[in-house]
Amino acid sequence: MVSLPDYERDLKRGIAAPDEAKRRGARVHRALFMCLGAALMMAAVGIWMVPAGPGDESMLIVKLLISAVMLVVGLMLMSGLNEAAPAPEIQIDRAGGELRLMEYGPDGAPRLAARHELSALREVSLFNGVFSAKDARGCELISLPVTDSRTRAALRAALDIAS
Repeated sequence: MVSLPDYERDLKRGIAAPDEAKRRGARVHRALFMCLGAALMMAAVGIWMVPAGPGDESMLIVKLLISAVMLVVGLMLMSGLNEAAPAPEIQIDRAGGELRLMEYGPDGAPRLAARHELSALREVSLFNGVFSAKDARGCELISLPVTDSRTRAALRAALDIAS
């Protein structure tokens, strides 16, 4: 995620992610998915506890199909619990002459990972959907994927990168 100067933020109060409001109910969703996934997997096994009548092969096929679907859906719900870490965010402060890299912890709390002076950056490029910045020695300071076309255009305008 890239933060640009036209986005007003309140850094004094620690609000650093525009989508932070989306993460507030993450614990509730996580608990709901965990309970629902576990219930579906237990039901997939429990459906075999009810005996079918003798000579009822079609009922066995239906039970097999239903239990397979419940097992797969339960596994899908449980596998969604392993969320990837939030992507780091670049904040460009033209007035202060800084480029900041913010990272987020497992609890969603922002922390300042790096701070670089815009005047110290020698090579800033946006090529093949990857934003990268290098210092005077040629060491790469930042390299992040940028997929949104509006973000690419805003980065070009904010950092005077040629199209």
